[in-house]
Amino acid sequence: MKNSHHPSDTHTPFTTEHTMQNVAPAATSTTTNDDLATCNHAPAIDMRLAHCGGAVQGGWQLGWAQVIGCHHPRICEDSVASRLATPPAPTPNPAAPRQDHGQDSPIQAALLAVADGVGGGARGDIASAALAAHCVGMPEALLGNPQAMAQWLQLAEAQVQHQLRQVSYSPGAATLAAAWLWPEPPTLARQHSAAQSTWHKSYPTGMQGYLLRIGDARLYVYDGQHVSGLSADQTYAHLRETPPDGATPDDPARMVGTGFTGELELVPLHLPAGHTLLLCSDGLHRGLDEAAMAALLQGSDDLATTALQMAQAARLAGSEDDISVLLARYPPMESGSTPGSHGLAGFLRKFF
Repeated sequence: MKNSHHPSDTHTPFTTEHTMQNVAPAATSTTTNDDLATCNHAPAIDMRLAHCGGAVQGGWQLGWAQVIGCHHPRICEDSVASRLATPPAPTPNPAAPRQDHGQDSPIQAALLAVADGVGGGARGDIASAALAAHCVGMPEALLGNPQAMAQWLQLAEAQVQHQLRQVSYSPGAATLAAAWLWPEPPTLARQHSAAQSTWHKSYPTGMQGYLLRIGDARLYVYDGQHVSGLSADQTYAHLRETPPDGATPDDPARMVGTGFTGELELVPLHLPAGHTLLLCSDGLHRGLDEAAMAALLQGSDDLATTALQMAQAARLAGSEDDISVLLARYPPMESGSTPGSHGLAGFLRKFF
């Protein structure tokens, strides 16, 4: 969670020159001031974990992790959500024989969201949970239709406000990084021989869909070597808007829940097989730069572990906000392989 009425964090992002180390969740410290005066003990780092885990199913590998903000007593006010769903049926080739799609496909669509609660003391966790749930709850029938998807997402404003009114009359909202991805349509090619003409189907070599960002939550893609940003922050500075009293130019100017969503920008997205999609709250990207993210993703075949390492590294780099990261890769990487060449054919052979 960020407070929309206070300055943004000003610490230096973590770079590949920082030293990495494994850190367990912080326990209650028993070190006294006298101990610190006589020993070279470093102060305890608040590494309380919230929602962490991973899954491999439906042709996807997912990993997620959250570290609770240093100034939050009990809960992380970010929300991470994902859902696998039946992909939209590809446009049929009228010259080709009928093909089975949809529910018969072993490769599913992925609906992914990271929402960052904003409220300055209000229930940011309620706002972010309502927003993330609305995004991944998009009806399957809307996938592939950007106009219908946008109409569904415009309902998020009312949904967040409704959920907030159940617990508080204080203002609250959330920023968002979200993506909806499904397999690229298979291609059909006719091969001729002296005896007969046959059709051969190729299988998805990547995912297609749309991404959406609202505020300063971000999306990145990792291609096996580099991490590249897919979104630009909607801050007052970036949008060249004058911030209201109590806000700074680096605060988010767009959010869901207070009527400042702005025009939704669904951006087409292509995710090649073996590439990793990264969604995160500002707590992560204020601590890690793109080079540091790439270093942690290099050779990773366990996205749950990598997501946790990224969240912990951001905290070690000085990010005191809630830190949330969601990683998604198609297809799952086999142990010992490398991104971009990790056995797509082997994965497909399991099903076809």
